[in-house]
Amino acid sequence: MPCIRTGLFSLLLAITFAHASAQQINADYEKFKVSDNRFIHSGLAMSPDQQLLAIACTQGFPLYIYDFRNRQIIRQFDVGNWYAGARVNWSSNGRYLLLQQLYYLDFSPNRDREVNFEVIDAATGERVLRLEKYHDVKITPDERLAVALTNDALEFYELKTGRIAERKTIKDATNSLEISPDGKYIAVSHRPSEAYLKNDPQFRRNPKALKFNLKFKQQISVYNASDFSFVATVNDYYDNVYRLEWSADGKELYCLSIPYTKAATAASGRQNFISVIDAVNFKSTRTVFPSNSNYEPAFRKSHDGKYMGVVSWGKFPELRIHDAVNGKVLHRFEMGSRVLEGISKLDFPSDGRVFFEFLPGDQAILATFGNQLLQWNIPQDGQE
Repeated sequence: MPCIRTGLFSLLLAITFAHASAQQINADYEKFKVSDNRFIHSGLAMSPDQQLLAIACTQGFPLYIYDFRNRQIIRQFDVGNWYAGARVNWSSNGRYLLLQQLYYLDFSPNRDREVNFEVIDAATGERVLRLEKYHDVKITPDERLAVALTNDALEFYELKTGRIAERKTIKDATNSLEISPDGKYIAVSHRPSEAYLKNDPQFRRNPKALKFNLKFKQQISVYNASDFSFVATVNDYYDNVYRLEWSADGKELYCLSIPYTKAATAASGRQNFISVIDAVNFKSTRTVFPSNSNYEPAFRKSHDGKYMGVVSWGKFPELRIHDAVNGKVLHRFEMGSRVLEGISKLDFPSDGRVFFEFLPGDQAILATFGNQLLQWNIPQDGQE
């Protein structure tokens, strides 16, 4: 714990005394407090009806249910109890909240991640299910089951009873699973088999490339949720897959991957890639959204589907708005000067992690910023 605190202090100190002439782009914003709590916000998610936000905090508590239109706390719960906080997501109809334990430092970046998860009743704060040392957990669209990935197995937990209703084996599974919005498909990341690679024409006369992909790359396969019959393996190879997310309309599957340390090509900094997969035909596309975030970057597609928002890092954390079709960066919001302002007002500044949501109408973004929220009004056409 002292090591983590020292690292955090060093990060905040470096940001504080960084050169204040950092570029400021599209800076129409407002910053405000959710409460008098000085704990940093570690997670943010909008409810399915777009009426409320769930906001998680570091130090394990509290978790707020927040009315962002009237800017007031509706409910708060003491849940999670994890030092670095939690990533938070709502179930499809808003009945449950899924909390995933976060860490400041990934001590084994090349190994499969094992963390703790909790399923919370969004109305009462009651813990419904706690799962320890799992790779990933997702709640089914009918809110009946929690599907948990551990080692080479998928476990299907009944949320009413906490019992394992079913277990399926996924050979060489890695970090991530996702369920399509209609509940028909389950996607799982896994390591490629040598037999699969040998059948790929690009490797038949290139044993060195085959060996590299066998050691450093992963694949994504899709199964029918009803009987777990195989549907397809996406026709591409990915770096370490840390998150899979299906788009709300079911047409795209997003894959967050981070290169194996020895396979990274960047001279400095961390590389993250959000790859877009055609989830109708289960084929890879050429659209990739890069990020240099020091942490797993948050990313969100706008409600109208026109934009993809991604957290990245230049000299400071920044929000980038991309054209969702061609990947072009349309707008940037750099947070360097915002950190300095926070310190001058004796507010607790950001630790470098940023979570965000597009507000209804897609004309503004609400993002975590230390122990506050920051609303960035996105420039409209013809507006600088």
